[in-house]
Amino acid sequence: MNACPALFITAPASGQGKTTVTAALARYHRQRGRRVRVFKTGPDFLDPMILECASGQPV
Repeated sequence: MNACPALFITAPASGQGKTTVTAALARYHRQRGRRVRVFKTGPDFLDPMILECASGQPV
């Protein structure tokens, strides 16, 4: 049985730092050799590019 840990990050409004925290966590785990996948919802166009760079995987 393979484990698939997941984390859901949310905040009540935009500008709360969700992308910054998510990118930091993705980079942290990627640097430790883990495969990270980030999923993004919403109308932002810049956030997926930042998250993709941090995780090394398509968002």
